[in-house]
Parts: sequence; structure tokens; C-alpha cells
Amino acid sequence: MFLALKELKHNKARFGLIIGILTLIIFLVLFLSGIAKGLSAATGSLIENSKANYYILDDSADKLITRSVIENDELKELNNLNGLIDLNENTTPINLHTSNFTMDSLDKKINLVYLAIDPSTFLMPEVIEGNTLNNNREIVLKNSFKENGIEIGDKIKDTSSNLELTVVGFTKNQMYAHISVGVISLDTYKEIMTSATGRDCNNFQALAINMDKSSENLDLLTNLVNDNLDKKDLLTKSDIISNVPGHSQEQATILMMLVFLLIISSFIVGVFFYITTMQKLPEFGVLKALGAKMSTLAISITTQVFMLSVISMLIGNVLTFSLASILPASMPFVLSYKDGALVSLLFIAIVLLSSLFSIRKIRKVDAISAIGGNY
Repeated sequence: MFLALKELKHNKARFGLIIGILTLIIFLVLFLSGIAKGLSAATGSLIENSKANYYILDDSADKLITRSVIENDELKELNNLNGLIDLNENTTPINLHTSNFTMDSLDKKINLVYLAIDPSTFLMPEVIEGNTLNNNREIVLKNSFKENGIEIGDKIKDTSSNLELTVVGFTKNQMYAHISVGVISLDTYKEIMTSATGRDCNNFQALAINMDKSSENLDLLTNLVNDNLDKKDLLTKSDIISNVPGHSQEQATILMMLVFLLIISSFIVGVFFYITTMQKLPEFGVLKALGAKMSTLAISITTQVFMLSVISMLIGNVLTFSLASILPASMPFVLSYKDGALVSLLFIAIVLLSSLFSIRKIRKVDAISAIGGNY
């Protein structure tokens, strides 16, 4: 410990450079982790943040809500089933529809995904500003739409139906397939689809279920669906998210980048400490000749590396979370303190493992040879 602190104080420039390199590495790893989480949220935060645990979809829909059709009679049939689960309280229909809208103050169309639900049920997201849905032709938008100058009380026009909707509130963390969500009632959705297609719209895309995840309840629900609903699948929340187009590919790409970044980082850090160790071999030879134990030298190097990695980790976290606080809401970046801590601990572990090559070199060096420069 004493040797480590003494050398850190004596070689500020050298170790400052090491801290700079380690800080950039941890910053890049944290930022990529945030991008990975952000892209995941952009494809499925609507489903991830929902209180629904399970969804019933048509079995030909490829596990996509937007391709599924549940007839109204099937919903009534499911709700009339006798079982241990109160399906009337825990089951509600859900529709997702991609569209776009305009408003007088905008010179372009803006994409959105309509989340059509019964606002009195568990599917209604938390409103962070304004009011919840109370009447038809009202909409609660994701807060990222505020960047387009949209405010509470504004009227937006759905381009497919020319129906005007009044913005009554804003929510957050609601995206599907990289498109921000607008929450509307089932009646408003029916009115939009009827105006856009000229046909009555009485069916639903899926049924969302909020229930205890016990295996007993799951088995019961699975049997109810299989025995009473024709050609329907019971899917979990993760099933729905993983089958959103592009989700798996994005996550696999980012994960591969992170893995390679960590591998490359370990080599960079290992080589860096190995070179600095080679430059100090004569000093280590003198210490060995004076009777210093190998354990003392190993503890000195490990302590030094640990202190450098902790300092770099702290600076990297401050930079990352500071940057995250000023990023626009449309930027797909999500990084919790828990995730940041896990990535930081992994980073410190990799740096410490990289220092083992230096310790191995010191253990093998002969004291007299090192003093003479023959190592």
C-alpha cells in the first residue's frame, strides 16, 4: 500500500495518462450499455413497462400484436369461463396501430403508435403531466413529442381519418418499434379505424392479462386458452418484446460490440501495465535484493491498479450520467445506476485480471539480473 501510494505521487504524469485511457474505456463501455438499453426500450418499453404479464394472440400472428386478430365473441367467451382466475378483472383488450398526425403549427407529418385501451384498466400508463383520458377524441402522448412544440390542449389531426384529437396529458417510457406512443380509448380507436377504412371495427388485436406469475395460475390459464379458444397462443411479456421486428438483431449487434470492446480493453490495459512494469524491473530487482517478499510487490501492484481503475471508473460514471442528463428525449439512451454499477464492477475485475501478467513477470525476474539490466 505504501509503495503504491508513493509511486502514484511520484509519477503523476504517467499515471494521469493511464487514468485518462481507463476513463475513456469505461465511458465508452457505459455509453454503449446505455445505447443497448435505450434501443431495447425503443422497441418494447410499451410492453416492458406494462402491468400485463401475459398476452393472448392469434397463433398465425408470428407473436406480433399488430398482426393478431381477436374477435369480440372470443373475448366474451374467455370472460365467461369459470376458473380460479377472475378474468373479468384481469383481462382487457389492447390494440396497436401505427399512424401519423399533423397539426397547424407543424409543416410535416409525425409518426406515432396508437395504444388503444380501456383507460380505467391496469394498462393505462402513468400520466406525468396533465390528465388521463376521460372522453372520446382525447390522447395522452409520450413526453418526447413536446420537442415538436406540442402542448396540453393542442389538437392533432390523424392523417388516415382526418379525426382531430385533443392532447390532454403526457406520459413517459412508452415506445414500440422505435416509434413514440399515443394512448387513446378503444372508442376513439374504433372511430379512427371506421373513418379510415369505411368498415366497422369491433375486433381486437390481443388480450392483455395481469395475474400472479405462479406456476399454478399459469398452468390454469394455459389450459383455459388451449381448451376454449381456437388457434390462440398464450405469450409472455418477453415473448412479445423479443419478436418486435429488429429487436433481437439490434441487441445481438450491441452485445457483440460490448464483448469485443471489453476484450480489446483488457488487452490494452494488460499491455500498458506490462510495459510500465518492464520499465521498473530494475527497481523491483533492488527491492527483491533487499528482501522484499513477492507478496508485498504483488499487493503493491494490485493496489495501484485497483486505485487507478476506481478513480477512472468514478470519473467515467460522472461523465456518462452527466451526458445522459442533457441528451434529448428522442435519444435511445437508458442507463440505471444499478446497470452502471454492474458494468463498473465488471470493468474493475477486468483491469485487475489484466495486471496479473505484470505480477507474473515480476515473480520470474531474478534480483541480480534485473539490477544489471538482464531481464
